[in-house]
Amino acid sequence: MMTIGELVRRHAVSRGNLPAYVDAVRQVDWHAFDRNSDSVGAALRALGVAPGERVAMIAGDCVEVAEVFAACAKIGAVRVGLNGRLVPRELAQLIEDCSPRVIVVQGRYWPLLQAALAQSHAAPAVIGFGDGHGAGLDYADTLARYAGEAPLPQTPHDMLMICYTTGSTGLPKGAIYRHEPMLRSIMAVALAEGANHDDVWLHAMPAAGVPIMHLMRNLVHGSKTVIVGDWDAERALSLIERERTTITVLVPTMLTSIITSGLLGRYDTSSMRQLGYGASPLPPAMVREAAKAFSCGLLQMYGSTELMGMSMMLFPSDHERGLTERPEILASAGRALPYADIRIVDDEGRDLPRGETGEVLIRTEYVTPGYWNAPEKYQEAVRDGWLYTGDMGRMDEEGYIYLGDRAKFRIKTGGYNVFPTEIENVLAEYPAVREVCVVGLPDSKWGERIHAVVSLRKGAQADPAQIREYCVGRIANFKIPKSIDIWDELPKGPTGKIQKRAVIDACVQKQD
Repeated sequence: MMTIGELVRRHAVSRGNLPAYVDAVRQVDWHAFDRNSDSVGAALRALGVAPGERVAMIAGDCVEVAEVFAACAKIGAVRVGLNGRLVPRELAQLIEDCSPRVIVVQGRYWPLLQAALAQSHAAPAVIGFGDGHGAGLDYADTLARYAGEAPLPQTPHDMLMICYTTGSTGLPKGAIYRHEPMLRSIMAVALAEGANHDDVWLHAMPAAGVPIMHLMRNLVHGSKTVIVGDWDAERALSLIERERTTITVLVPTMLTSIITSGLLGRYDTSSMRQLGYGASPLPPAMVREAAKAFSCGLLQMYGSTELMGMSMMLFPSDHERGLTERPEILASAGRALPYADIRIVDDEGRDLPRGETGEVLIRTEYVTPGYWNAPEKYQEAVRDGWLYTGDMGRMDEEGYIYLGDRAKFRIKTGGYNVFPTEIENVLAEYPAVREVCVVGLPDSKWGERIHAVVSLRKGAQADPAQIREYCVGRIANFKIPKSIDIWDELPKGPTGKIQKRAVIDACVQKQD
């Protein structure tokens, strides 16, 4: 089979002097990237890492994340990304679950790792990099020590990575990623989005999880990736201007922060030819603002940790159509990609007619083959090859798929089933609203009461009564939120998605 290591080696031969990765501290060309990942791989082998053993990493997005990933791929180790935003107890649980032989840690996460290891039985070797790490092994020293080693032979192996879900309930599940399917998935997505060797990718989504696929997208063409690091709208805009980036994918909160920052006119973004968004729905109002703010194509993509990639896209041509003749399709997640089958089913698993709402099921050759140490959870999520996404949605006559919300966030109020996304799209049209989250709260009269939490644009003013009045005539009266809170910021997870469960918990606590 083709391996990631082979692709890195070939790019080093044919494009060796061209940049591979750029971050706030380092820049490496393809030759250096190949050499450095060889050195890291040699060091891991010297520490006793055998094929199939786990190598974990706790770091913000940086060049080292890509180098360690490539090193693991070359020696047959299983890369595990650990989220630096976890608390020590949560991190200790994941370390216990994956039992890494080695952990690579960035200096700013050293105290977190120390606290987690104190609560774990694991005793991995630790390699540190960046200011503040107290590890016995230093990453830069390791690169220098093994720089003279012979190139690593490419190790064919099946298992490439464990990718933990966000764990909204209970312990996160570790989706298993196999080497060849993951590489094919990266290639399939690059083909679908129209990437090419001249593109300069702006990487903004945290690569501890499934966005590692975006970080490694340049494996396909040997192109350049520019890493934003910790999200900051101005930093992203400055990198677009300085590095002349051409293509990216952002979560809606990132895109919203750029558009509402007031900074767009200060930076040259003319190099961008395609602006992608995904991970959660983007209200049509913000799609229209993005189209005005950037003179480039828009692309929405839908995927999940278990899908090991994407299954549907709303292409630039679809956006153009939505902005002109069919505005409703801007609320869709697009249509199935050629390699994906999609069904909409009822609670009994029966296929529903087009236009009716049910759970979205997806089947591709890239669906994860299992969860690490959790076969029973896998049997719940994947049945007969179909991934039960937990997302509610409907498909129209042209094949566009409209996602309602997670099934667990469906609101049952006064005998009606209401999906928060429909209400969120209306509230997002209100000029003062920046971000919005709609939830159901326990209510003795209605069963669940529709409640909205919004944040406002900089300098804007509004009160809940005005926002509720705006909804009249735009959605059915029973869908209008019974109450609205205005917060400075909405809670977000590591990928920038609004954490609906955290909103519910905070609102219930306040209600009590």
